[in-house]
Amino acid sequence: MKKTLFLVVSLLLLLPAVTVFAAGGTEEVVEEVKASSFEGMTAIDRTKGWEVGKKGGRFVMSSFGSDPKSFNAVVAKETSTTDIVGQMYSSAFKRNQFTLEWENNLAESWTLSDDEKVLTVKLQDGLKWSDGEDFTAEDVVFTVNQIHMVDETGSRYQSGLYVGDDPTVWELVDRLTFKITFPTVYADPFSMASTLYYPKHIFEPLIEEKGPEAVASFWGVDTDVTKVVGNGPFVIKEYVPNQYVTMKPNPYYHLKDANGVQLPYIDEFVYVIVEDQDTQLEKFLAGELDFLGLRGEDYAVLVNRQEELDFTLYEVGPGSSTNFIAINQNPKEGEDDGGITPPQLTWLSTKKFRQALAHLVDRETVINNLQYGLGYPIYSFVPFTSPFYWDGLEDAALKFDPEAAKALLDEINYVDRDGDGFREDPEGNKISLTVRTNAGNSVREGMIEIFAQEAQSVGLDITARPEDFNSLVTRLVASYDWELIAIGLTGVIDPGLSNSVQPSYGELHMIEPLQETPRREWEAKLDKVWVENQTTTDFEKRKAALVEAQKIWLEELPMLYVFSTLVMHAYGNEWGNIYPQSPNGYSWDGILERIYIK
Repeated sequence: MKKTLFLVVSLLLLLPAVTVFAAGGTEEVVEEVKASSFEGMTAIDRTKGWEVGKKGGRFVMSSFGSDPKSFNAVVAKETSTTDIVGQMYSSAFKRNQFTLEWENNLAESWTLSDDEKVLTVKLQDGLKWSDGEDFTAEDVVFTVNQIHMVDETGSRYQSGLYVGDDPTVWELVDRLTFKITFPTVYADPFSMASTLYYPKHIFEPLIEEKGPEAVASFWGVDTDVTKVVGNGPFVIKEYVPNQYVTMKPNPYYHLKDANGVQLPYIDEFVYVIVEDQDTQLEKFLAGELDFLGLRGEDYAVLVNRQEELDFTLYEVGPGSSTNFIAINQNPKEGEDDGGITPPQLTWLSTKKFRQALAHLVDRETVINNLQYGLGYPIYSFVPFTSPFYWDGLEDAALKFDPEAAKALLDEINYVDRDGDGFREDPEGNKISLTVRTNAGNSVREGMIEIFAQEAQSVGLDITARPEDFNSLVTRLVASYDWELIAIGLTGVIDPGLSNSVQPSYGELHMIEPLQETPRREWEAKLDKVWVENQTTTDFEKRKAALVEAQKIWLEELPMLYVFSTLVMHAYGNEWGNIYPQSPNGYSWDGILERIYIK
């Protein structure tokens, strides 16, 4: 197993990752929304299109829990970092903010070969990096071949450039043109082409002088942030640790509005760092923030104060951010290896034990008590709003049932042998585990408390332990020293295109990531259907493969999915172009370059 893992972990509960719309040529029709389904919230009419705004203004929002860990997008591992660096980069294609259909961004044109295995992309002429240097196809091909595809750089984009076990091939055609050759037909070549690009004129000398491993530590938090170069709408102006990050418009950003005014409109974007979600709410109520992503309890506080405080609550839509409890099955196989050992490894590797744990997840109480009813129970990595969702999933899923959990534990002979109220395994080991989550996220903290209480009620000594987010991420991505972790993930529009979580070779296959060959029989089977899903543009074939993947995932329970949220945003009424979607990348971050003061 490889020893370095890079991922994007969702720190913000309400930062959603949605897989709502299908690939493979289906067209999403955006219907006019007349009214919100929820009292006191405003529906978003996405039929209008962008308003022409005006220059000026300072937009302030916040993150909670930790500072950015880096300003290096290649190895960014958490949303405290990706929220910042995500505003600094653009790719060949992006999805339309209103329809979520692919459209040209940096690309001027493209062609797909008759056999659908070669995508050729011509970039616009005159594109520049934020330091004024030309952006060309050489940057694209260099980034993929010399950074993403090189293990030593630690790029989190590497697995996404493979189709199954086979890499894509990226080649330079001319100064403005590159081509991608796929090992087979790929379900969505535009998503593949829209990876992160880095400036060759900065990173080629770095690699030549210090080697590819130098990429991972470049542009860390100790760097001069004004020297971090991108090609997106913003660049970093100032970073004050434990306080804020301020960004300003990239003077060379390529997009303009309908009147030819260069975007973004605002003069500054300020990202305030606070310790927890309660502080975020306090700052919004005090008028210190222009935006808030709401928890259920925030809705109860804010819904009747909109006129008084001059803001509007928006119903963005069903979110598909997945809040879940991951189960570690990663064996520690040597002094230098990360992972866990028996007896914990034995318990967590036993399917009936995981099934018992699944019966202890009280989704209804979590949603009602912690989200004020504003959420949805989930059992899968595919959101229920997706056309790839397996209709039989909810009927097949294991529901909250402590008596069923007791029966399963008895069946595998995990019983209370010494009369202390806790169960022991057949070797006499007390079944004691820790479920961790990121401190400051009140909903997840409450979620693991409820889970631990239910576990203790059936004789399992499970302790809920919030801890510093950076420490939690280190466990998850480096030491693998954890048993149960409650966390959330962002994702992609199409649930079957990401290789990060479900396949055994994924960086975020949490039970044991980055496997050279699948350790478990079910993982080999899932890897096979995952490739089948990605290597066709036929919707029905893709759906059949993804339904099979959902059945395997539900049977084996490597994660216990808990809930997704109703995505709710609050914006001050002075702001225009408020058209967020619920997918990650198209939420507040999708409208930031168009927001303006009315």
